[in-house]
Amino acid sequence: MWKKLFGVLLVFVLMSSFVLAELTLSEPLGVYSLGDKMHIVVSGIVGSYTGNLKIDLVCGNRTTTLVKIPANTFSDDEEISYAVSKILDKNDLDIEDFGEVLGECRIRTSLNSGASSTGSFQISDKMDVEVTLDKTVYDPTDLITLRINAVNANGELVDGFVDINGDYTFSKAIVSGFASESFYMSPTTEAGIYKLNISAYDVGNSGTLNHGGAEISFSINQVPSFIVISLSDSEVSPGEVLSIGAEVFDQAGEEMEGEILIRLSSPNLEERDLSIQTGEFEDFYFDTNSTAGVWRVISRFGDIFEEREFQVLEVQKVEFEINETVLIITNVGNVVYNKTIDVQIGNDTNQLDLVIEVGDVRKFSLKAPSGEYSVSVGDGDSFIDGTVLLTGRAISVKSLKDVGPFSSYYIVWIFLIIVIGLTAITFLLKSKKTKTLGPSNFREKLNDTANRIKGLKNKFPLKIQKIGDVGALAKGKIPRSIRSDMSNSLNLTNKSPKVVGLDSSHGPKDDTMVDLTSKKTGVAEATLVLKGEKHKSAVLALSIKNLTSMKTHAKTALVNVINEARGNKGLVDWKENHAFIVFSPLVTKTYNNELLAVKSGFEIKRGLEDFNKKFREKIEFNMGVHLGDLVSSKKGGKLRYTSLGNIISLAKRISDSDSSKLLVSDEKRRKMMRDLKTHKVHEIGKNQIYEVTEIKDREANAAKLKDLLKRM
Repeated sequence: MWKKLFGVLLVFVLMSSFVLAELTLSEPLGVYSLGDKMHIVVSGIVGSYTGNLKIDLVCGNRTTTLVKIPANTFSDDEEISYAVSKILDKNDLDIEDFGEVLGECRIRTSLNSGASSTGSFQISDKMDVEVTLDKTVYDPTDLITLRINAVNANGELVDGFVDINGDYTFSKAIVSGFASESFYMSPTTEAGIYKLNISAYDVGNSGTLNHGGAEISFSINQVPSFIVISLSDSEVSPGEVLSIGAEVFDQAGEEMEGEILIRLSSPNLEERDLSIQTGEFEDFYFDTNSTAGVWRVISRFGDIFEEREFQVLEVQKVEFEINETVLIITNVGNVVYNKTIDVQIGNDTNQLDLVIEVGDVRKFSLKAPSGEYSVSVGDGDSFIDGTVLLTGRAISVKSLKDVGPFSSYYIVWIFLIIVIGLTAITFLLKSKKTKTLGPSNFREKLNDTANRIKGLKNKFPLKIQKIGDVGALAKGKIPRSIRSDMSNSLNLTNKSPKVVGLDSSHGPKDDTMVDLTSKKTGVAEATLVLKGEKHKSAVLALSIKNLTSMKTHAKTALVNVINEARGNKGLVDWKENHAFIVFSPLVTKTYNNELLAVKSGFEIKRGLEDFNKKFREKIEFNMGVHLGDLVSSKKGGKLRYTSLGNIISLAKRISDSDSSKLLVSDEKRRKMMRDLKTHKVHEIGKNQIYEVTEIKDREANAAKLKDLLKRM
């Protein structure tokens, strides 16, 4: 009996020692994210024959068992510790839904009647996502850069993914909490506000774990992209109205409002500026003398321009006026008036074949036996009539210009002629007494005479430039050694009373004269070259058809255009009314001289056409280019050359064969087919001739092709 009592007492003592043991838990971190590993340590465990050690995750009113181990697994002799690690995902926690473990949680452990619990901590699947743009307002063609930073609730940087949806869509990997993307919206995107929805997440063994999102917006500006110009007609006659309207559209084709600047530019570069509102029309009135030809309408809105052309037609128009006995005819049209006018005085009709420059006025004296006459004047378009008192011997219509100054100032003219005659006689008598009359002495006498005449001109202000032909009268009496230094007339302009030729060796040179053969720049000379090099060369022949009648400013402009166009490579050889520009490898240092010749020809053509648009006096020209062999030698700035074959003669014949064109031979065209746009014009002998209409920009075309391929 005592043995049984001792056994029961021993069991009671052992059980009392176990119950008295205290279970403790290590405290967890403050916040966990899904996918984190949680470490748990239970201390003070004493084994027993009954019961289980349980470790539970308690979140709200939801309990998830992490560990359940029989108590007899542990030693009952001493207290021990037990450690366990759990990954917060569905597989390791053996749960169906993360909702079971999210929120405020704690760890609880128990063994028989002993139990312990940790403090509260958080388990979260939230991700903090921050999104920024490099700016908030963009033009349609601007690059947009998006930056994304993602951090889990536990403060660790995310390695995961981001999906962008909304007005632009893409996906991207997040590495160490960062991702970025640069993109363009469509160039035709409408102006307005655009939004992007950002979704970031990471993935574990059981699928998506933590996630977060954000939203961001940006604006696209309304950018004017093109202007549409509307014209009431493509042709307008002087004296009529042309209506011009303009509309502005943005990148998406939506109409914009605002003020458009309009500039009208005439062929001679006269300009008219004003502004109109988009969608409205403005009327432009063209005066009767508005320049004929192609006009341009240039519109501007912000930084964009648009241009259209229209034609102002040629109109021959005059206005008639009868002032007492004088018929006044004024050219109020925009081209030279070249018509026949009928002037009827009573029953008698006179016809006037007139050529009147733009803006010029012609006056005619109407005469008839004394009496009152009905007078009518017309050309089929304009007409005037009236009753006029006339006097005279017979019915006539005479130009007041033909009557001339002698009819009104004949006494003055007689006086001037007497003075000039006496001066000339006195001068000639003195010259006979002088054994030697040098050029300088003669010029002094001539200048003195010119000054006297100039004084008379100031005293009697007549609108004349030359009085008689004093030089021609005196020339026969002048020694031959001096005669070559004389001009045939006296120059009474305000520039200088001296008259000199192109040769400056006998005195100061008159700046109003132009030496087309000036050797200030490199020149070429056709001569027999016995010792030289044979090279394939190009020759540009420029034919000036009215060179002898051209005035000083036109000749100066011609020389300047040629010198600018030829650059430092083409050398000029003047032959009467032809300029031959030679492009030889000796000078150009290249064998591609045919392209240099054509480019120079295009520049000369453009320069001369610009001159002809600006000035009344025209330079009548044509150009021909041919390719062939030249034997050349170069010394200093001069190139001496001998033509082999017909290179010079054919280039000259080509230049004489047409007007205002740049022509090339078939041989040259075939050699430059990739560089030129041409069309047939005519034949010279057996040689087909082509007009050059365009020089292709091969480098620009190659760049455009490269850009197109890149965009494709």
